[in-house]
Parts: sequence; structure tokens; C-alpha cells
Amino acid sequence: MAIENIWIIDSNSGICIFDWYTKSKEKTIDEQLVSGLLLAFRSFSSEAGLVDISAIEGLNKKLAYKSDERFIVAAICHLNDYEPLVNKTILGLLEDFRKKYKDLIDDDATTDVSPFRTFAEDIESKLEGTTSARNVTTLLVGSIITMMLVGVVFAIYAIFIDNLELALPDSFSLLGLVILLIGFILSGFIGVIIAGDRRFGLYAGIFATLPVIGLFIAFFQSGWGTIGNIIVTSILFLLIFLVMICAGSLIGGYIKEQRFMYPLDMEEIDEE
Repeated sequence: MAIENIWIIDSNSGICIFDWYTKSKEKTIDEQLVSGLLLAFRSFSSEAGLVDISAIEGLNKKLAYKSDERFIVAAICHLNDYEPLVNKTILGLLEDFRKKYKDLIDDDATTDVSPFRTFAEDIESKLEGTTSARNVTTLLVGSIITMMLVGVVFAIYAIFIDNLELALPDSFSLLGLVILLIGFILSGFIGVIIAGDRRFGLYAGIFATLPVIGLFIAFFQSGWGTIGNIIVTSILFLLIFLVMICAGSLIGGYIKEQRFMYPLDMEEIDEE
């Protein structure tokens, strides 16, 4: 599950009118304690000019919260979750809450919180499919996929390089290198979608680059001349390939982080 606890607080009364926690977690936090804390912190933040603060961070979790003219919605989620995504998610929940209980809210009938309990089902439905695992397994699979795709790009290059040389004798070397680099960027991009995030994407890119550069050297070193030239050229291509694959991984990881939150299940969290 992407979120562990959710609280909705009525600023007018200072009462937490709704609280929710995952089925796998016992209720251990007093909702009125959360209400008092957030109301006090919001007041302090406003007076201190800290208007952009929307989270209180811990070791591997954070308390994220947003508010409108009347309600504060807060949630405990993973520390690494992309902040705009978290804010969009919890504000979306608050909007759904307002729509579902519009009549009660308009009548200011929030002292009896029992009618709001049915919103738990809406939360579970809304949060379904919002997480993506980031762990050793996804890292290994992402690395293998990246490696395979880079291998495919390299094989296609090796197969068609002769035809490319015949068609474009003056510029085939540069064009061939550009094709390789574009292929490597796409390979890193696709691999990190499985790996999970930018950090894992970098690891996957590094793991995938090393065997591929070995193949590249094995196939082409005969035309590089002396041992010194082979070493220098190998290092140069290693750096170029590594940068391109990791660039694709960073782009893909950033997009993945914008769309999916980290799971809070202990089996799936990559603990810091």
C-alpha cells in the first residue's frame, strides 16, 4: 500500500472527522493528537512565513499534509515519494470526501463522525494500483532487461554496419555511433521502468554497460592499433556508453517516480 494512515481534520472545529489506516497496521496513533499537531504546526508555519512546508520527514517515512479553506488532509507515506504526486493523491482524496459528504459538510454537521466511516472503501479503491515495488528483485530484472536490450542494439549495429558503410561511406562511422547511443538511451529508459527509480536505474545502467563494452572491445579492437590505443579507446567508449545508458535510466526513473509511489509494505521497501 502506498499510504499507511490518512486523517481529515475540520479546521473549524479542530476535530479529526475521519481517520484510516491499512488493514495490516494496528491503530496506534491518536487522531486528535494528529489534529492538534497539524493545526498548531499550520498556525506556526503561517506566522513564521514557512508557507511552502507540506511534510514532516522521518527516517524512511514522512507525514504529508495539505489543506483547503476548511479541511486538512494528512497521510503517512514513504520518504522517497515524489512530493507533487503525494499532494495530488491526498488532495484528490479530500475532493472525493467533499463530494461524497457534501450535504453533511454544507450543513456543518461534522460533530458526529460516524457517517464518514464509509469513506474507507473509497480510499482503498483510490489507492489501488498507485505503487510500484523498488527492491533487489526489480533491480536485477531491470539490469537484465537493460543488458538484453543493449545487446540487441549492439547486434543490430554489427549486422547492418557494412550496409551502412556502403550507403554512406563518408559518414557511416558517426551515424553508426549516433544510432548506438540512441539505442543505449532507450535501453536504459526501458530497463529502469522495471528497476523502479533513478537510483536503481543508475545501478542497472552500470551493470548493463560493463558486459556490453566487453563485447564491443572484443569485436572491434582489431582496428584500433596498438595496445595503448586499445586501452584509451576502450575507456572512451565505456564512458560514452555509460553516460548514454545512465541518461536514459535517469529520465525513465524520474518519469516512474512521478507516476507511482513507493510501497510501505516491509517486504517491498528498500530500507535506507
